[in-house]
Amino acid sequence: MRRIIVPVLLVFAIIGCENAEDEILKGVEESEVQKEDDGGGRTERIEKIVYNIPSPTETVSILQRAGAKYVFDFPNDPMKADDYESLSKRGLNMGVYGADLTYASVFNKSTETSFYLSCVSKLGRKLGVEQVFNEDVKNRIQDNIDNRDSMQVIVNETFWELDAYLKEQGRDNISALVIVGGWIESLYLATQLVRMSPDNEELKQRIAEQKYSLDNLIGLVKTYQNKAGLDEVMGYLEELKELFDQIKEVKEPNTEPGMIGQKIKLQMSDELLNEIIDKVEEIRIEIVS
Repeated sequence: MRRIIVPVLLVFAIIGCENAEDEILKGVEESEVQKEDDGGGRTERIEKIVYNIPSPTETVSILQRAGAKYVFDFPNDPMKADDYESLSKRGLNMGVYGADLTYASVFNKSTETSFYLSCVSKLGRKLGVEQVFNEDVKNRIQDNIDNRDSMQVIVNETFWELDAYLKEQGRDNISALVIVGGWIESLYLATQLVRMSPDNEELKQRIAEQKYSLDNLIGLVKTYQNKAGLDEVMGYLEELKELFDQIKEVKEPNTEPGMIGQKIKLQMSDELLNEIIDKVEEIRIEIVS
């Protein structure tokens, strides 16, 4: 289920970035990305986040079973890609556009997919992370852009290569920004879609499960101190945590074939769900503005 957008958004964020200029990371931005070790178990936290965020593919499958359609107004405006100037805005919106690209691609919206691919390419070029990619990787992505399964394999492989590269460069705080942006956008898409399909209990449960991803995301961000916009990001996440902490864990008999014992089901009221939807939308507006 849960191989999400984190690798997707990181991979697409740097497609077509071979023309990045050497001076991109010099000056002010260079001072923001000093090298440090992998304190606080970052790799482990990233893995937990990656495997617990509901993927756009999964979310779309749930909605397609319920008869939902692609909503053109939900993703971020492609025209905004040139407006993001700070390192934090570029990193966060690299994640946002990566999620939007995946959302469009799983609905086979080729024109929109191209738009968001262009957006993440621009931001990736400005962040100077093109070194992870060679022509073979780019060609594989282009050749398989309409094949969700193949794309997932390519994306997962490249994500870990990118993560390792950023660590070597002492820039893994950029990974954190991208992960947060992608997580927020993926959650935004899911919450907006559940607002349209209020009886979709499966999607509600996927949203509720993000209480666990959120804990890991907060733990990841806490390992960075005074790094490029991450203090502000922490504020966003803590606001969400106040709401997600109200989701209750309820033990129920496990009725699945071949299973015994109990399972945990998460419960949240419609009122709490609406509060989460509103808060996610508020935070997302701040990120994309």
